[in-house]
Amino acid sequence: MNQKQKLTLAILIPIIIFFIVLPIVSSVTTGYDYLKGRYFATHTHDPFDWEQTWYVWMFYLIFCCIFEYKLFADKKKKDKELEGFKK
Repeated sequence: MNQKQKLTLAILIPIIIFFIVLPIVSSVTTGYDYLKGRYFATHTHDPFDWEQTWYVWMFYLIFCCIFEYKLFADKKKKDKELEGFKK
């Protein structure tokens, strides 16, 4: 994969995943009803309410960082190391 393709993927994949994660974040449960003993999610809330949705965004950021790292990892260096190891 050449550098332009990697750069395109590095921009498009996190944007696509963002729009997949956005409805998930907006449907995160809003709390616990102690009287009924169950979680309630009767309405959706602001997906950028960081107090309620911080952990979902953290998973999103971790996934994007791992994806970017794997995409831009120096594979030529690894190939050279493996080549020297096989001999």
